[in-house]
Amino acid sequence: MNSNGRIPLILGNSTVASASATAAAQYEVFLRFCGQDTRKGFTDFLYTYLKGATIRTFKDNEGLHVGEEIGPVLLKSLKESKIAIPIFSKNYAFSEWCLRELVQMVQCHENEGQVIYPIFYDVDPYDVRHQIGSYEEAFRQHRKKRFKEKTIQGWKQALKKVGQMKGLELKKETNGHEGALVKMVVEMVLLKLKRNYTHVSDNLVGIDEHKKEMERLLDVGSNGVRIVGIHGMGGLGKTTIAKVIYNNLCEQFDCCCFLDDVRENSQQSSGIVKLQKKLLSKFIQNEKISEIVDVSEGINLIKNAIHGKKVLIVLDDLEKMSQFDELAGSCDWFASRSRIIVTTRNKEVLDSLEAVNQRKGLFDIFRSYEPPFMNPNVSLQLFSKYAFMRDFPPNKEYYSLAKDFVSFAAGLPLVLVTIGSLLFGKKDKALWEEKRRELQEIPVTEVQSKLKISFDALTDVEQEIFLDIACIFIGHNKTGPCYMWDDYGFYPRSVLNVLVLRSLIKVGDDDTFQMHDQLRDLGRHIVREGKVDDWGRLSRLWNTEKAMEVYTTGQLIAVLVLDSMEPRWTRWRPATIYAHMDTVKWLCNLLEFDDNRCSSRCCIEKVDDHANGVAW
Repeated sequence: MNSNGRIPLILGNSTVASASATAAAQYEVFLRFCGQDTRKGFTDFLYTYLKGATIRTFKDNEGLHVGEEIGPVLLKSLKESKIAIPIFSKNYAFSEWCLRELVQMVQCHENEGQVIYPIFYDVDPYDVRHQIGSYEEAFRQHRKKRFKEKTIQGWKQALKKVGQMKGLELKKETNGHEGALVKMVVEMVLLKLKRNYTHVSDNLVGIDEHKKEMERLLDVGSNGVRIVGIHGMGGLGKTTIAKVIYNNLCEQFDCCCFLDDVRENSQQSSGIVKLQKKLLSKFIQNEKISEIVDVSEGINLIKNAIHGKKVLIVLDDLEKMSQFDELAGSCDWFASRSRIIVTTRNKEVLDSLEAVNQRKGLFDIFRSYEPPFMNPNVSLQLFSKYAFMRDFPPNKEYYSLAKDFVSFAAGLPLVLVTIGSLLFGKKDKALWEEKRRELQEIPVTEVQSKLKISFDALTDVEQEIFLDIACIFIGHNKTGPCYMWDDYGFYPRSVLNVLVLRSLIKVGDDDTFQMHDQLRDLGRHIVREGKVDDWGRLSRLWNTEKAMEVYTTGQLIAVLVLDSMEPRWTRWRPATIYAHMDTVKWLCNLLEFDDNRCSSRCCIEKVDDHANGVAW
């Protein structure tokens, strides 16, 4: 380092070759400045804030190992940095090393796509472009030192190119306020590095309609705070939608944070505190963040951190209202035009959130969105993206097979992606046929484990009613089953409301139960778990052939479906059925049997003493 605090840049080949391969901790930002002008002031301030934002920044000899020569390491750090920031000041052009590095920046920009963000500290961009004022005097001195004209012209050309780039002027942008300019630079760097971005698959299909609806609901141009909740069953794509919207909008906010997997992370030791720290780290650089030991302390810090800031926060997979309180506090803490996105399987969380804000007099700030299932065409495209790495199947044979898998998925993106990935690279059509048959009996583990999260969150009674519907009552009017559940003391109307809010069932306009095929398969898989080959040990029977096999043995079951609409049932006499009624709690769909004209009333009279309920 010379007497002016400038760093000599050594470009000798032998020196470069001997540089340690370990020297270059991949820097993201390279700062170049004139030490005598800004080292202890603006540059130090900027460097501190960049590091506080966890941006790996090279400044002078930062990060160099002892015993290594500065030149080649500095050059390597410059070339590997994603962003170069030259800070132009009055004495910048007097430094031959500043000028040499500027030439390297331009070369990296043109050859490698490196981004250059020039800062015009106390000079005008025009002076830099045309080398007038102090820059003109600097080149007079360089010529006196007898630098080659080719070298000088290279420096001048680099100054002209960078001086023409869009940069930040201290006087123009912030009226001379250095702190405000530092904040702008850090935000620009974060945006360019996409530090606030979340990873989203490249194989997105059908996302445009979701984006359009979410942008309408968020209405980022309007004043006030707004919360948008995305709800629906697991595997529907709620998190993906939230990520896409977050990435599209984050640059419009002062601060933003995506907290993923809140439900899962909150279950870990000090889980909520860790989430609070992550959120705070996006909003402030404060040593107190690492010192947070309890949730209450974290809430107070969050309240102070978001005060006056226009923020975008995503709380992904929220399970209960208390998690919102602990991570986002109250909506009246946020500055106008802040936006909060919540994803959840449990719509009850969103209903509670809306009610709480209305009690505070905060009306019209809440919106909700339930993404629809994918239609067959979009489903086929998504499946093909993962199974064939193209938009559609390659030929008619695969097209027919693919449509079967699409039908099986019933519009659920998680299933389409999972099965498509399983089949990718498998060219033997026999394997595809086998997988198709297998899926009819054995659910996909990854899909089932994702869906089972919602089931596990239910109480014992809620689980029982869910399993009854999954195995028996899909497509049935709710009236009859409710009588049965009433008889068991299950309070079915409250339970059904929970199942609807958790997106596990729907009740149609005609009061019939509806359930997604994958949830149906989940319920039946749970009932069959560990008893695959022993239907007689199942608590519920839905397969008519298996039901008759079990029924004639007199084994105990909780629910039995007798489907009188199928012709093969007409050969069974009521007397045969009644002989085993002491083993059956619920006889569903017991209608007239054509062979002996047994009326529904007659059936009820005969089975009433044994069965808990009869539907006809």
